[in-house]
Formats: sequence, structure tokens, C-alpha cells
Amino acid sequence: MSGAIHRRIPTYPQARVIVDNDFAGDPDGLLALAHHLLADGAVVRGITSTAIPRAGEPMPEGDTARDAVIELLDRLGVAERPVVSADTTARFADLVEPTDGACVLLEEAARYDDLPLFVCAGGPLTNVASALRADPTLAERMTVVWIGGGSHPEGAWEYNLMHDLPAAQYVFNHTRVPIMQVPQAVYRQCAMSTAELEHGLRSTGEFGRWLYSRFTSPPSFVRIAGHWPMGDSPPVLITALTTESSTSRKIPSPWIDDEGGYATNPAARDLVVFDTIDVRLLFADFFARLHLAAAV
Repeated sequence: MSGAIHRRIPTYPQARVIVDNDFAGDPDGLLALAHHLLADGAVVRGITSTAIPRAGEPMPEGDTARDAVIELLDRLGVAERPVVSADTTARFADLVEPTDGACVLLEEAARYDDLPLFVCAGGPLTNVASALRADPTLAERMTVVWIGGGSHPEGAWEYNLMHDLPAAQYVFNHTRVPIMQVPQAVYRQCAMSTAELEHGLRSTGEFGRWLYSRFTSPPSFVRIAGHWPMGDSPPVLITALTTESSTSRKIPSPWIDDEGGYATNPAARDLVVFDTIDVRLLFADFFARLHLAAAV
């Protein structure tokens, strides 16, 4: 009807989140961050980065990941800015003091809030381990959603795990923090064809076109054929949408050994491990939110 008032479906946040990733590397982390910021179901309180260089690569100058996050926030027009930490560039075993990212996490966990706190880690668990070592009681006030590790029950080499293995070992083997894990075989379910990515982003306004440009100059270690892995996106589904259309199970948390395999943990707690992710819901929501934001 002409002149009718456009009404929105009333929605309410169900979680507050800290988003941790390497935002200067593979740009799928930036895409997942944009989705988290656009989503109604979660409130992003902080953004932290584990920008640890790969073996043999030089230490980056400045806060390259933080700079990428700030540019994204500017281009997306985020009014209420979450706290953005300095880059973490040292591995857990080399840390003496808590990282800046760990401090962001500790400060948010100390706040009183009715919304549960989730730390969504799309890379190594360096900042999470640093925060838990500084305050072990933090395990009682947050849940870690981690993209990483091999499939259960054996485990295997996996990049986010092995990039800072001592950090993952500390979190799994020596703390009681609740963990929701999306292992490698499951996060690989999240992929877009290059055509889908180009069409979906370039048709969603100035921000979408800028985000697409980040995929046209990938890091030197990325080799793309006909698809792009989007493994950093499942935490958006888990914290801001729903897990009801995905499948998960509770198992005893494993002990992570020095090869990245899983062994029996003598002090196991429940671990939620995902077996499938509702990819349709996840990416349909992302592109719909981009279109709605561009139409404002």
C-alpha cells in the first residue's frame, strides 16, 4: 500500500561477543567480522587480533590487522565502536605480560551484563590463553567458540591449532573454560564460489564493493581456483543466529598432544563439537543484511 510505514521484525540480542582473528591475512575474517557487526542477534563488544606471522615471514610493521579493522568500521559506518586491540604478534610461549587483546577480553568479562559472553576465535588461541593465564576464573564468565583443530576422535594437523600449539594446549589441557569447537572438516563446509562472492559483494553497495576488493589481492600464500573458503563465518551463526539447524554433540574434551592429536584428558569437561553448519542460513543472512544496509 502506498505510503505504508515499513515495519521491522522485532529482534533482540542473545549474546555479546569478542571477535578475535587475523584481520590482515585471509580476508574471509573481515567478511565474518562485517557479518557479526551487521547481525541483530549479537553485540560486538571488542575486536582483537592474533596477527602472528607465519614461519619465515618478517614481523609486520605497525598494527596491520588493527588498521584493517578500523577501515572496515569506518566504511561500514559503525556508530557505537567496539574496543579494538593492538595486534598480538608473539606466540603464547613468548609472552610475559597479558596481550592487549587479552586485556580487552578481561575488561569485558569483568562487566556486569545479562547477555552471556562469547569469544569467537577464528585463528590461534593466543589471546584467549593469555587472558586465562592472567585470570583463571575467567573460565566461569565466558564461552570460547573456536574455528580450529582436527576431527574427533583422533585430531590432526590444522593451521589455527599448530600456528600456536602451546596456546591451544593451555586452553584445552589446563583450563576449565567452556569450548564450542568447529573443527577443520566442518568449517570447510563454508565455502563460496568465486562467482557467488563477486556477484554477492559487488551488488551490495559501496561497502560490498570495498569488501570484494580485499579478495582481489589475496595474501601470497592463498591460491584460489573456483571457490573461496569461508571458514571464519560459523561463529556468527552460533552466536547471532541459531544452532538449531546445524548439528553438534557433547563429548569429553580431549588432551591435545604435541603433534596436534587428541588423547584422553584426565580432567575432561564437556566439549561441544559441531558436525554440520547450516551454510544456507549463514550466507543468505549475510548477503541479505548487506543489501538492507546498502538500501538505508
